[in-house]
Amino acid sequence: MIKTRWEAVKSCYRAYLPLDLPPQACFVYSSSNNMVPTFQGPNLHYVTGFAGKTPSQDVIVVGDENTRKYILAGAVTAKRSLSYFFLHRNGRQEGISVCQPMIAAGEEPEELVVLEGDDWRELLVQYANITAGKMQVKMPDSSRNLSGYCTWYYYYDAVSEQNLLDNLAAIQAADTSRFPVEVVQIDDGYQRHQGDWLDAHENWPGQLAETAAKIIASGRIPGIWLMPFMVSTASRVYAEHPEYLVKDAENKPIIISGWSAPPDHLWACLDGSNPMVQAHLRNVVKSFWAMGFRYFKFDALGYGMPDGVRYDKNCTAVSAFREGLAVIRRAVPEATILGCGAPYMAVLGLVDNCRVSQDTSRYWINPSNCQYPPNCETSSATMGIRGAFHTTCSNWWMFDRWFRADPDVIMARQDNAFYTFGEARISALAGMMTGVVLTSDHLGTIAPERMALLERCAKYRLRDVRPQLCWCDRWPYSYSGTVDGKFAVAVVNDTEEEIEFKFSDLQLPVSCVEVLQNLGKITEKIIVAAHDAALLIAE
Repeated sequence: MIKTRWEAVKSCYRAYLPLDLPPQACFVYSSSNNMVPTFQGPNLHYVTGFAGKTPSQDVIVVGDENTRKYILAGAVTAKRSLSYFFLHRNGRQEGISVCQPMIAAGEEPEELVVLEGDDWRELLVQYANITAGKMQVKMPDSSRNLSGYCTWYYYYDAVSEQNLLDNLAAIQAADTSRFPVEVVQIDDGYQRHQGDWLDAHENWPGQLAETAAKIIASGRIPGIWLMPFMVSTASRVYAEHPEYLVKDAENKPIIISGWSAPPDHLWACLDGSNPMVQAHLRNVVKSFWAMGFRYFKFDALGYGMPDGVRYDKNCTAVSAFREGLAVIRRAVPEATILGCGAPYMAVLGLVDNCRVSQDTSRYWINPSNCQYPPNCETSSATMGIRGAFHTTCSNWWMFDRWFRADPDVIMARQDNAFYTFGEARISALAGMMTGVVLTSDHLGTIAPERMALLERCAKYRLRDVRPQLCWCDRWPYSYSGTVDGKFAVAVVNDTEEEIEFKFSDLQLPVSCVEVLQNLGKITEKIIVAAHDAALLIAE
């Protein structure tokens, strides 16, 4: 039976900023607060027409391209609530409203900032720096690229201990002086159930501590994947500790549908404000630390903030989440923590690295009928190399300001893969733009030219990335920055036809060195094939 009774929602903090922009102003930059954006498509829009609202999360930029007058409105803290912005339009850009749903009437709202300027990109950089200061971000060292190996995109959740050992042997046999595998990270599949992280799966007959010791003996850092706040309804933790869980108004655990295969497909959330949960979280991460794991990939963090009943009635969903994550941070202060699926502002100051892309896959665009291997990809056409690259680049202003940006793994291999070499170069470019270069490729079977692409990906870094050739309602064609202190431009062709780029249009000198396709010295222009990319460094 369909419920027809409307229920009143609790009051929250709201504010409105009137705008004084030219009548023709129609530029909007919208943002998503998570690696899986609620609103698909490019971040830059022309918004025209009659009455309506355009949403954005965390921050929004509006303005007029002709007069170069832009206004940014953004939240610079997220300690008790996330912030949601709306551009109000009725024939013109009238105003910006903000809603902070976790801030009750009379409570202190999250801090906001309003910036004005003639370059929307510079406003986003200023905003990122202000927010990092407010949230006490301590940036880890990013002077060199972080490279490594992750099991997920080759084996998915069917990974076995032997798979990991075979790949470790291939890494040791390979010439990794040019592609230094610093981290070897075990992903989903080693555990018995989601939530029972210390109970081994039957595919993992050996002790995880022994596996970690072998990784350390190879001269590399052991990494482990887990979802610290989620437990499946099939797990031992769920059965034995109902008091750990976030409940609804009827005192029942709040259950969501996760991405895991049955019987682990239904998940509940641990209450980060509960001292017993905090003790449980400390035990889990300290146990992995004692085994030798130093790199932690915390997934599904976006599911860790359901609106429900918690142990501490003064906590909001956001503050309870941050409290639990802070407990973990204090328990393993020297670990590298990667947040995945994380609401960006809610993890600031508590993670070192953060995923800024949607999931990639073995495809350029994930096919809707993908069935094999099970649980490997979703049916969403936004997943895949193209979607992962676009989402990564849409968050360019976060790179090395809020955290080390993780673009998901780099897809270069030719086996167990369904993409072109050019599409692999686009994947590699995401690693060059962020400085985080993990792969799931088997280094024992990868073709030499594909291995050489990984090597270039680990060698070069495009720093201070900014969109260059960009227009509203499409993804940018080029991104400028520096490589080893020299001006450089990455050009990307995600269309179905080749594109000619003239160096003069890219603000490049007549002569450049191309390093992504390894073309060497070229002059005046470059023709980039469909679904391909290039990285040009000024001589």
